[in-house]
Amino acid sequence: MASGPTHVGMDVGTQGIRAVLMDERGAVVSRAHQALALPPPGPVQEQDPAAWWEGVITTLRSLGPARATARSLAVSCTSGTLCILDRAGDAVVPAMLYSDTRGAGLTDVDSSWAVAKLAWLAAEAPALLEQGRVFTTPGGYLTGRLLGHTAPIDETQALKLGYDPETRAWTELPVGPDALPDVVPMGTLLGSIGSGTAVATGLPTDLRLVAGITDGVAAQLACQPSPGSWATAVGTTMVWKTVALRNITSAADGVYSHRGPGGWWLPGAASNAGSGILSIWASNAQLDDLARTVSIEPHGQAAYPSTARGERFPFVDPGFAPWSVEVDTSPADRYRAELVGAAFVERWGCERLVELGCDQPRSVATTGGATRSPVWTQLRADVLQVPVRVPVEPGSAFGAAIVASASALGGVLAAADALVTWRSHFHPEPRREDAWSEDYAVFRQRCLAPR
Repeated sequence: MASGPTHVGMDVGTQGIRAVLMDERGAVVSRAHQALALPPPGPVQEQDPAAWWEGVITTLRSLGPARATARSLAVSCTSGTLCILDRAGDAVVPAMLYSDTRGAGLTDVDSSWAVAKLAWLAAEAPALLEQGRVFTTPGGYLTGRLLGHTAPIDETQALKLGYDPETRAWTELPVGPDALPDVVPMGTLLGSIGSGTAVATGLPTDLRLVAGITDGVAAQLACQPSPGSWATAVGTTMVWKTVALRNITSAADGVYSHRGPGGWWLPGAASNAGSGILSIWASNAQLDDLARTVSIEPHGQAAYPSTARGERFPFVDPGFAPWSVEVDTSPADRYRAELVGAAFVERWGCERLVELGCDQPRSVATTGGATRSPVWTQLRADVLQVPVRVPVEPGSAFGAAIVASASALGGVLAAADALVTWRSHFHPEPRREDAWSEDYAVFRQRCLAPR
């Protein structure tokens, strides 16, 4: 049992729900997870919000007796998923997930945006637009259920639903502003948990709900953001997050900025490249063994680490064909080649964001499956030529807990500074800088070569 107040961070993704109970020193007192059923492959990607709600109840109860010390709760969620609710806050139809592609080509934004889903509904299912009374995000839906009434959402969740963070107003959409949630800054106190929900979850009746954020911004907060301190997540795909003093956006590059705390903007971008390619040919046990035994030096092979045709960032080429190594290449050499390629893509992404106006990275905090490999993390420091840090608690649920604790700890940024701790630090080796830069230049030339 925690000896002092705690705060709950809950992350709701397509694969499952994760929650952490964190004390005011940043220690995780308990954690819980509930898996969700994934939709089958195809353009239609939907989940039942009622299943999320059942999973939330189970997950919160699984935090154990220490949840009685909880003082606040915030939810992080996927960005771009659309929930259509009635006046009572119940879902009218299954939620359209960010990965639903039915709205592709109907707007000037990617089909992963909720804006594109609204456009598809207007064109193909106008009756649903008329039936819906509230169009919101998973975080808005679940926070509303926890409160017992319709909930505002924060500015990061609102962006892909059609909110302009520059003007702080909704853009022109197929639904009127009265059908959209109120928008508030992240960390805003929204009210106390509903009495029935307190009983169902075992949470205290005086627990306060706080405006949560997107999962990407939550992961960035778990990396203690500041100007010059970047965050990258290298999982199945690769994501860059940084901090800027102005709104940095490039639709052609898929770069957009969230309005962050403290007057900051949070530019970000995502690539098709990442560690997903490794799981095609090696198990986790094999990858762990390679991480222990393989060393990586300059002037070896480099593969493009993606399983998808086309690339969206750090360069845009819908027809780009990733390359791998020869079929008879040893597992160790394939591992080296794909890790080197991923490090080069990460460097390229940093350089492209700097070209668009972001400050040069002085350090990179990193999350995702790639952090399991110390040799990979050291390689990334060597290629980037900046220190790379790995936080103790790298998940979005922890970032949501930071937001939940903000009012108790002096704001979101103060909470991140106080609560984030580091598991490991990797410093670049200057003697390898020129060699890696030569290899990186060759890699870029191959990517951009005419087909």
